[in-house]
Amino acid sequence: MRKPTDPGRVLCVGVAVLDNMFAIDHFPAEPTKVFARNFRQVGGGPAANAAVTIARLGGKVSLWARVGDDGIGAGVIAELSHYKVDTSTIRRVPGRRTGVSAVMVDENGERFIIAFADRELDADPSWLPSQLPDEIDTVLCDVRWPAASEKVLRMALENRIPSVLDADLTNDDAVERLIGLSSHAVFSAPALRRLAATDDIEGGLRAAQSQTRGTVSVTLGADGFAWLEHGEVRRIRAFPIEAVDTLAAGDVFHGAFALALAEGHSTESAGQFAGAAAALKCTRWGGRAGIPTREELDEFITEKA
Repeated sequence: MRKPTDPGRVLCVGVAVLDNMFAIDHFPAEPTKVFARNFRQVGGGPAANAAVTIARLGGKVSLWARVGDDGIGAGVIAELSHYKVDTSTIRRVPGRRTGVSAVMVDENGERFIIAFADRELDADPSWLPSQLPDEIDTVLCDVRWPAASEKVLRMALENRIPSVLDADLTNDDAVERLIGLSSHAVFSAPALRRLAATDDIEGGLRAAQSQTRGTVSVTLGADGFAWLEHGEVRRIRAFPIEAVDTLAAGDVFHGAFALALAEGHSTESAGQFAGAAAALKCTRWGGRAGIPTREELDEFITEKA
């Protein structure tokens, strides 16, 4: 049994990619050449960024993922290891390419992303362990590798381990397939809108709740965080900041949220903690490179109290 002083232990499942970031003044209105003010290569991917967040905030974390057997994949794994993420269950698929993206970030911190994912990167999760690691407190799954997420969410459900679903937009029915398996489904606003066919937050949450016995919630960017509790909509305000880069902010929220659950926090407390982590990240340029440490986050929360 985990002691209160022990670090939270989280298993993350999903994708790991490489982001090529370009800082620009504004998005062009028509086809043209744009000169960047800054450039950075940094690892990305929802589950991978969440894993780094957990490690930076003092948790113990493993990532189950797959990459290509190219140099990019080797670099992605090396960076994750540098952050003290357990990468022993990341598979390098022979003959396949690691996912990459071009990310343009404007002066307001908003982003435009072009992503490439190798369609032949083996999606079969049968090679993954048939049991969860010992002493796992929480699992977190993204929707970019739904077959693996389904497998792990089912194992978590069978073992009564809390699970977080990063319910983001997809081009398939992954969210609909996975929501009922998770104990905590955290939607992006666009994904909730698509699921419920409404812009109304309360209506969207109630539509999502009809598909699961777990807790449903939604991240709202500058408008904070909302969730259903005992049939009522609850809300947390966002921390006031000047955003310079929103890349990975949602992933940071999910990672911090999962760690907070692993440490025994309620949905409200986890949402406040995660919101602070995401807000602080947005004040720093560089995607994953802006993820705060636990000490930095505690100081930020104290300053904003």
